[in-house]
Amino acid sequence: MAAYPASEKAWNSATTKNDGFFNILLLLILLGVAVYTFLFRKSHRFPPGPFSWPIVGNLLILGKSPHIKLANLAKQYGPLMYLRLGSVNTLVASSPAMAKEFLKNQDHVFQYRPPLLLVQIVGNNWTFGIISGSTWRFVKKLCSNELFTMKQLQSFQPLRMKEIQETIKEIYMEAQEGKVVDVNTKLTSFSTNHMTQILFGKRCCGVGTNQRETRWFKETVDELFHWYGVFIIADYIPSLKWVTKLQGIDASLEALHTKVSTFLQQIIDEHRRNPNVVDDDTVKDFVDVLLTMPQEDGTGHLSDDTIQAIMNDMLGAGLDSSSVTLEWVMAELLRHPDIMKRAQEELDTIVGTNRLVSESDLQHLPYLQAILKETFRIHPPGPFLVPHRSIQPCQVEGYYLPTNTRLIVNLWAMGRDPNIWEKPLEFDPDRFVQHPEIDVHGHNFELLPFGTGRRACPGRPLGILFAQIVLANLLQSFDWTLPPNLQQEPMKLDMSETFGLTLKKTQGLCAKAHPRLQPHFYH
Repeated sequence: MAAYPASEKAWNSATTKNDGFFNILLLLILLGVAVYTFLFRKSHRFPPGPFSWPIVGNLLILGKSPHIKLANLAKQYGPLMYLRLGSVNTLVASSPAMAKEFLKNQDHVFQYRPPLLLVQIVGNNWTFGIISGSTWRFVKKLCSNELFTMKQLQSFQPLRMKEIQETIKEIYMEAQEGKVVDVNTKLTSFSTNHMTQILFGKRCCGVGTNQRETRWFKETVDELFHWYGVFIIADYIPSLKWVTKLQGIDASLEALHTKVSTFLQQIIDEHRRNPNVVDDDTVKDFVDVLLTMPQEDGTGHLSDDTIQAIMNDMLGAGLDSSSVTLEWVMAELLRHPDIMKRAQEELDTIVGTNRLVSESDLQHLPYLQAILKETFRIHPPGPFLVPHRSIQPCQVEGYYLPTNTRLIVNLWAMGRDPNIWEKPLEFDPDRFVQHPEIDVHGHNFELLPFGTGRRACPGRPLGILFAQIVLANLLQSFDWTLPPNLQQEPMKLDMSETFGLTLKKTQGLCAKAHPRLQPHFYH
């Protein structure tokens, strides 16, 4: 019996020694990482940036609003800032000059995308808009030359106007009943139906749709966008990929991939079984076009995986961004009724009140275009451009940048920088009336809502056209006011934002609509 306490004592002694050994080992590892990082940075001149902790780097400083945190850090460290996000070398560009350097002068170096787990699993590992592969140039060329041509966009004009008229009619009926219009829901449903009809010829929201299919589609899209905004540790510290497996993230993404792939494959099979008969009245959706396209080598046809990847990318890029932009612009106009009135006066002068505004009128509405430019400036659809990744070492401004350096362009910071814009926090479309040469096509690096260079968004023509025609119809058809509790103090409208793939208005916009036209225009 006397041996038990002795063995217990020996056990405790051994345990204490082991704990001490592992603590010392862990301390040596952390010290080694810190020394290596210090020596590596000492031997290579990196851009300025905040202190980087071992292993986690600067991840802990980002918080829930990284676009704001990085904008504030840029005031301290400058428009080219170095961070270490986990084990990922990261640059943050916060000025037009730095954006131009990386997206034009160094575009050939920073042409790839970082290997994010979400895209690897859900996006078939090579989706052209989010990640790089040998195929992305071919797919982008296909989209630019076949899908987003002016001829193709014009072919959807009747469909687009029909959707607009249906939305205007719904708003009119609610206005007649004295209801407050849920602007957020209306714009989301409308932009979703517009996008899904262009992609695969089917409405997925609202009246006349299969309610079960509609609910399933909404839940799947919501889940997809949820994961776009989730922080996944393996994207920043690859050695901790086992943690994501323990968390069940891999399994959840695999399940989402199965749901999305099954849905898209059903769409492709339906189009293959019931191909459109090509004639002068046929409107070919994108799946119709893609099914006729040859592969990269010019033989056969695109694989179903390739078509799925393109559709997946377009859903991710197009479903949310248009409605988010329109909600922000309507919110700003409700806060600035004088700007709304001036835009309506322009519409009344150019279009009149005896017909509805059409897409051919848009080029003659410079103030409306200026309003949208100002919205893109102060409320960019995405706070950052989709990240880029370098494929080789390079030198910029005398600084060394290793291979696989990740690039973040902070559009939100540039849009609110007083060194670029006079009174940047004020919503003032006149800044673009006075400088109409500043556009959103990637030529002016202070305003890049659609990016520029090799990785510019191929859907830019559709995004601009859609935002302009919808805004023009909303302003021509209705006077808009805030709900009674905010009408006397419109500047108290909640303008807080929620960070994610897109920068959404935290509280969905609601407003009252008052018809401006004769009743027959709403039917």
